[in-house]
Amino acid sequence: MASSPGQSSRPGQPGGRHRSMATRHQLLDAAAQLIAEVGWGRVTTRAVAERAGLPHGAVSYHFHGKQELLTEAAMATVEAMFPLNRLRSVTKLTDLIPLFQASISTPPDPETIDPVSSGVLAEAMRECGRNPELRGRITELLRAYRTLVADLVRAEQGRGVVERGPDATDLATLLIAAGDGLLLHALLDPQLPIAGAAEALLALVHT
Repeated sequence: MASSPGQSSRPGQPGGRHRSMATRHQLLDAAAQLIAEVGWGRVTTRAVAERAGLPHGAVSYHFHGKQELLTEAAMATVEAMFPLNRLRSVTKLTDLIPLFQASISTPPDPETIDPVSSGVLAEAMRECGRNPELRGRITELLRAYRTLVADLVRAEQGRGVVERGPDATDLATLLIAAGDGLLLHALLDPQLPIAGAAEALLALVHT
């Protein structure tokens, strides 16, 4: 019997794992778009399937209900905004600016805030008060992000590029919090030159 579209990507079939992952990503992308557009509580699995161009059964095949789907979509979006793997390759604080811009902007304009990313982040922050799993996972991600930035600050202090006085962890927390604040202002005022503001912030901590 021929498989339905929602079941055609079983990992055991030839090429199934690739198709299964592609379908999962389609659903996650569609869910993220809808979270940003209509809000967490108003998203339905049927709307996600329709947006992804997939049968409704594909949702239940890949996820255990709406909450898991939305949680995974939110995490995928937040992880893209705080890219740990890319941050590990950064060797200078000044390299954080293009990384920050790339993680929140809409190509090809680095000054244009991506509405999906920003919308999902805002909704995820609200949902964290009701969803302990989501809150725990985002908290863990941000802790890892702060640790990497602290390591970078510590290295820059060792090279004499950054003031040695402040504790590296405290300074990293301050820099990240300031970056979050810039993002908030940019969401409200799309014309805000966030790159220039970020450069001014780093200039304050450099020797």
